[in-house]
Amino acid sequence: MNELFQLAKILRETSSVFSTLSMQALDSSDITWQQVLILEQIAISPKTMGEISKAINLSYSTTSGLISRLEQMNLVHRFRDKSDRRIVWAALTERVPANWELQEGRACIPASLDSLRELILEKEILS
Repeated sequence: MNELFQLAKILRETSSVFSTLSMQALDSSDITWQQVLILEQIAISPKTMGEISKAINLSYSTTSGLISRLEQMNLVHRFRDKSDRRIVWAALTERVPANWELQEGRACIPASLDSLRELILEKEILS
């Protein structure tokens, strides 16, 4: 049971560090890391709200709220399926370049992982 508590503590600390690092990486923009995940999902082609929700492991209502904010920023638009009006699709707007990729975000991942590794090692040494 003690190992389970240690694992839970490490996961909580990892999540905290990830949040801090992602905030630093996205500091210059008004976009959250969850919204970045959504943009990544629809960068290649439109996806349904359900597909996006499942892919990023968030509830449908949370995903819908995040997409609403992306719509307000004119980065995403939603549209109904022509054959089944219950299905809602999300796609990038023309404001986002066709060759858009998260190069800056991807570039900081190795450094962020190194920082995370160092913090975990520090915690293990101090424990």
